[in-house]
Amino acid sequence: MSSSSSHSIETSSLENAWEKFKENVRVSKSIENLLTNRAGSMPTKEFSRRAQETTLACRKTHEAHERSLPAEDLSDERLLSFCRYTDGLPLKDYEQALALVPSLVNLVSLAEAVPIDGSSLPFDLKAIAVKCRSAVYFAPRRFTAIQLAFDSPRSRVLLFHTGRMVGTGCDSPFAAKLAVIRAVKTIANEAGVHIGIRKYAVINEVAAVALNAKIDCDKFADVHSSDSHYDKKSFVGLAWRPAGESICAEVYSTGKANLPGSTRERHMLRSFSRMVPELYSHSSKPEMKAKFPDHLHDMHNPENTSKRRRLAQERALSVAENAANRSAACSLLWEDDTGGLTSSLTYGHAGRQGGSDELVAELGVSGIDDVDINNGDFSAIFGD
Repeated sequence: MSSSSSHSIETSSLENAWEKFKENVRVSKSIENLLTNRAGSMPTKEFSRRAQETTLACRKTHEAHERSLPAEDLSDERLLSFCRYTDGLPLKDYEQALALVPSLVNLVSLAEAVPIDGSSLPFDLKAIAVKCRSAVYFAPRRFTAIQLAFDSPRSRVLLFHTGRMVGTGCDSPFAAKLAVIRAVKTIANEAGVHIGIRKYAVINEVAAVALNAKIDCDKFADVHSSDSHYDKKSFVGLAWRPAGESICAEVYSTGKANLPGSTRERHMLRSFSRMVPELYSHSSKPEMKAKFPDHLHDMHNPENTSKRRRLAQERALSVAENAANRSAACSLLWEDDTGGLTSSLTYGHAGRQGGSDELVAELGVSGIDDVDINNGDFSAIFGD
């Protein structure tokens, strides 16, 4: 092919691209005029036709992309490999209704940050916010805290000038701990302020679940008038906090439910397994109660006071056992509620007893001392 013919082909292609660009600009201006009720706007029928064509084109592209993806491995071997994440959870009551297992959507953690580089409280939040790239310090007169946002794990950590540190947005206990570690390391590396963490604790966990049934909130509130509240004029959801349970159920007539209030995932799962049969009793699918064990069916039935009294006693014993366990030495660096991602290192109140070089290298910190998670306390010293 001669050079003149190749040059003519390039010129024609550029002219076609230029004409297409001018057409797109004209169409965008006509759509803008249609939305702002100006002259020279696109006719409504033509706008609808173009919108349908664009939607169909996007749908075909998405379907072609999905067909190009490799098939997901759903073999028994691969599914069994995930059992280590759920072995520590009380899922026996959900054996016939695994679709009703609530999922954690948000965790709120609380800790105290203490300077360990010779400085003292309060923190100079303005200086920290200026040096940290992911920090936001907005309206300090109204909200005296810097916000550190992270993508992995997706979270937001707040640091107040008093040293109070609050973490939100995570969907697992281990991710909440990692978010605090990332915040401490970011402040140390970018702002040059070295801090230690103590009295760490998860103060609230929020789970969500879909019951796939319509809930009669008015009838439920009438039957459970002593521990539930429903006023659709002020709030569209039903608030139910039965005695002896660690969660509060915010149930909507559509079947969606939010479950805030717990501090451990296993406590939330046990509480919800005792509450969900009573919710299905006032729903459009009362037959779903049969998917749960018989001893849970009337656990929160107002007429059954003996089970409710026994439940309150078990709850009191559980609280006493947890308080006794917190005084023992900590055998885990991270107490993961999933029962899986835990460290086998042994730590005590006096400080590090065993080697932790592998874990320190994995976290990218220079030293971790005096770890006591069971007692709600871990002090991490981070270097450069």
